[in-house]
Amino acid sequence: MPKTRKRDGVEQIVAKAFAHPLRVRILIILNERVASPNLLAQELDQSLNLVAYHVRVLEKYDCIELVDTKQRRGATEHFYRATRRQFLSDAEWSRMPTVLRPGLSGAMLKAVFDDIEEAVRSGTFDEIGDRHLSRVPMVVDQKGWTDVAGLLSETLDRLLKIQAEASERIANGDEPGILSKVEMLHFMSPDPETEVEVDPEVEVESAASE
Repeated sequence: MPKTRKRDGVEQIVAKAFAHPLRVRILIILNERVASPNLLAQELDQSLNLVAYHVRVLEKYDCIELVDTKQRRGATEHFYRATRRQFLSDAEWSRMPTVLRPGLSGAMLKAVFDDIEEAVRSGTFDEIGDRHLSRVPMVVDQKGWTDVAGLLSETLDRLLKIQAEASERIANGDEPGILSKVEMLHFMSPDPETEVEVDPEVEVESAASE
């Protein structure tokens, strides 16, 4: 179990733990599997010293934990897993210093693009008939924006519950596991250079399979 810290330091802890994009990328990997700084350095194409430093920071702020050690050529290799998911809650994000947000978003988007590229290249992206892909341009007011944000937050909570239920069935041997990725985005788009008339019926471009 991750250690708990004083409530009055939560914002500072989150800000420091997520203050570098490389730490976010490390956390993304450790959410998916156990790895050592050496393995992380190879995958991220970064120096071992740099990765080891950021791993220590994540461990200090209880985002990861040590789960195993192995002797490798006279040295001890440490293996970690995440104790905290790589995403921030809406409340945590709102308290994150504005200067840090682009770096965090960039790290997360790189992971999203890498996921998609890997699945398309391997052919698994379209392998299952009811996979979902949609793009929904919208024009909303402030309430609409807030409603969408709330809906996605509820969807995330439901996804985590589905994951937990599926993991239990897989552990019981009821069904084999299917490695899947769900990527959700909601962002403000820049205004077009020329003013266009907004169609009252919002266009929905969808490639979801029936």
